Order: sequence, then structure tokens, then C-alpha cells
Amino acid sequence: MATFETTDYAQMRRCRMAHLHGRPVDEMFEHGTVASGFIQTIRPDLTCWPLRWTITVDQQSAETPALLLQD
Repeated sequence: MATFETTDYAQMRRCRMAHLHGRPVDEMFEHGTVASGFIQTIRPDLTCWPLRWTITVDQQSAETPALLLQD
């Protein structure tokens, strides 16, 4: 499991849709960090501005990228 923070609304929406539909994701977060796997949680941090979301990803191994698992 890996935890990332983002302030990008579009990125949060992509992750939330993947989480709701049970799809794996390949996302590049801030500082060039790439995460591949299934989204476990998306939590908003309402105490700051701009809004920030904490996204937890259950990362997959490098041999099976998420793009290959999609139908």
C-alpha cells in the first residue's frame, strides 16, 4: 500500500471513478511518482485550501501493469 496526496481535482475524479468501478489505475502523482494498482481509499482534507485528497493505492508488481488488466 502506498499513500499519495494531490490537489488536482481531475486526478482525484479519475481515481474515484476507478475505485467505484473496481478498475486498476496508472497515475503519476506530484514529484513524478507513478502508482499502478487498485485504489483503496480517497479521503478529503477539508482543513486546507486548496482542497487536498489523500489517496491510498494497493500497488501491483512491475510485471503486471494496470493497463494490461483492463478489458
